[in-house]
Formats: sequence, structure tokens, C-alpha cells
Amino acid sequence: MSKEAPSSYTLHKKEPSKTEHVIRQLAQSPYPALFLSAINFAALKQAGKRVRGYPTVMQCMGYTGIFGASSYALSTGDSVNGSGLASVWSAIWLFFNARNAWKSRRLFPLTMAGAVAAIGSSYGFHYFTYA
Repeated sequence: MSKEAPSSYTLHKKEPSKTEHVIRQLAQSPYPALFLSAINFAALKQAGKRVRGYPTVMQCMGYTGIFGASSYALSTGDSVNGSGLASVWSAIWLFFNARNAWKSRRLFPLTMAGAVAAIGSSYGFHYFTYA
């Protein structure tokens, strides 16, 4: 029997670092997406008053549902689709709301934007590097 030469993929394959391992564990958990759903739900009261820096009422309700759906997908074991949903909708949230949060200089909108960016990035890392 002849032994095959290793491919370039196996030669350059590296072991994941501890940081990558932690990010992957977080991105396979439904709890960060559930947290995003909860903070959008918590923002509904201020959004109803049209306080500067908060998303609109319709946006808060929509993002609450979308992040809840991605949390459900992750809880059923579908880490690819759940992380894909959470990362894409986090990017959309940031596109529409990050500038207003930054301009308002209020603590809760800035915290929301930071949480959406951090959690969305971890889900995006998992989705785009899924092997």
C-alpha cells in the first residue's frame, strides 16, 4: 500500500487558540442572542417616548423577535443558521442605530450598540469560519 502525501490544507491547518475556542463556545450558545433580544425589549419603553439614541418602537419589536428566533435556532443545536441570523441582524441593527446611539451619548444606547457589536462579531466569527 502506498501512503498518500498530505495535502496543503492539512499541512497548513493550525490548532485554534484559546481565544478562538472561547468565542466558538459563546457563538454556539443561545444566551447571548437571548440577551440581545432582552435589551431590545427593555428599550421599548424609552423608544415609545422617542428618546434620542434608542431604536424606534417597530425596530425594537422586530429585533426582539429576530434575536429570539436566532436564540431558538441555537438552542435546537443549529449553530450555523442561528449564528448567521444573529450576526446579520446585528450588522443591520448597527447600520440603522449605531450613529444615533453615538450621537446621543446616553449610557443605555451606547451599551446596546456595544453589546450588539460584540455579540454579533462573535456570532459572525463562528459563522464565517465554520469548518
